Amino acid sequence: MAFLLWLLFGLAGALAQSVRVVAASDLTYALPELARTFEAWHPGVKVLLAFGSSGKLYAQLTQGLEADLFFSAESLYPKLLEERGLAEPGTRRIYALGRLALWLDRKLGLDPKPEALKDPRVTQLALANPVHAPYGRAALTLLERYGLLRRKDLTLPGTDKPFRALSWAEIPWERLTQGVEAYWDTAPLARGKPRFQFVYGENIAHAAQLATSATGAGILALPLVLHESLAQSGVYWVAPWGSHLALEQSYVVLKGRARPEVLAFHRFVASPEGRAILKRYGFLLPGE
Repeated sequence: MAFLLWLLFGLAGALAQSVRVVAASDLTYALPELARTFEAWHPGVKVLLAFGSSGKLYAQLTQGLEADLFFSAESLYPKLLEERGLAEPGTRRIYALGRLALWLDRKLGLDPKPEALKDPRVTQLALANPVHAPYGRAALTLLERYGLLRRKDLTLPGTDKPFRALSWAEIPWERLTQGVEAYWDTAPLARGKPRFQFVYGENIAHAAQLATSATGAGILALPLVLHESLAQSGVYWVAPWGSHLALEQSYVVLKGRARPEVLAFHRFVASPEGRAILKRYGFLLPGE
């Protein structure tokens, strides 16, 4: 992924006016439309897009990845870039509030709701890797809220409270590298089944691919579930706001990249036209 991003943006350097964007993959469908609309209004400017998990993109940006704007699925990573002096002050904004959906393949014949995950027909569940993907973290907190996962009695290295006592925001997600089963009791999901396992996507778009091609079930980003590639083959349930880790999705201009065309795209995303596009793709907008 890193090599491809470097190659993409290296080739883009030949363009006189380009806006290089790295973004969380829940924007896979919405961001291209934002870019096309912006380009139509700004002839001669090209918006170049690359997608991945927020955590991995953040790590690449700290290691020198060339980009102008970063769209994250949660507010943590843009804030960390600010704290490290890698973002333009005053450019961090919330562009949407992330929404989760449980998606099930129609062939399973199940009513899409959390209790359906206990059905013997659901033996695999796709989600984004919670170590570096905010939607994966939110998925685990959703399963916790509905009693489908229970935290084990343990204390994580570097923490002074039992794991069970940590708030969702306090969980050191990037250290949970041994898989969900090492930290949560999955008995409510596995009971009465020959097997049950989580299948991890590198990002939320990859998790959606795994759900449709392999697992038949996934906890995914609503904007991806609403796309025809999933909507036609599955049924879904939208998680109530507040039932999982809050995803305040933020974007920021990278340090030294505040060129006129970059700032223009930054403003466009927050404009009424930009917000209307995001809303059409299933994003919940701040202030609404």
